[in-house]
Amino acid sequence: MIEKKVGFNGQEYFKMDAIKEITINISKDFSRYIGPREKRVAKFSGEDFRARFLEENFKQYDRIHIELDGTLGYPWDFLDETFGVMARKHGKEKFWEKINLISANHYVIDKIAYIVDHSKKENSQNP
Repeated sequence: MIEKKVGFNGQEYFKMDAIKEITINISKDFSRYIGPREKRVAKFSGEDFRARFLEENFKQYDRIHIELDGTLGYPWDFLDETFGVMARKHGKEKFWEKINLISANHYVIDKIAYIVDHSKKENSQNP
């Protein structure tokens, strides 16, 4: 965040706050073996990853770098539960503002981008 200030001599200057960032490597910090959508079905689910790594970090950090390489693939339902739910919850603009996906495999980034870009923010006023 950049804030305009005026010094004691009347000179204007800009103060820039440090950006709080975190890097999450899914294969090292979570698992190489990615599971399904829900944790009641199997270990290493999208629901588990989102709850343990994204929800709290989304509140605490300005940028979250997610390294996707090193797993044995990503089921569509894992990606939707992890990234799609976050985009629906916070809005896709806020999602892309905070999340940076890193991978040598652009196919998985393209899948996530499709899921996020086709997500509609949840309306908290609906019953």
